[in-house]
Amino acid sequence: PCARIVQRGRSVRRRCFAGDGGRMIMPAFGAYTGSLNVLDRAYAGLFRLETLVAYMLGAERIFAISGSMLRPG
Repeated sequence: PCARIVQRGRSVRRRCFAGDGGRMIMPAFGAYTGSLNVLDRAYAGLFRLETLVAYMLGAERIFAISGSMLRPG
């Protein structure tokens, strides 16, 4: 999956690990992966939204982002 946030008027979209404390989905790193947003309806029912965390992959570290900060798209 991927996650998208908006900070200071800028949108950032990155591959991510997504979890809610009971389940975690890992990102794919192949050449043909499309990075479906973790808020897409294809993931509906897999996570408890109130405890969802996206672990977004940065260049040199991983950022834990609360589900309430995530944006669709």
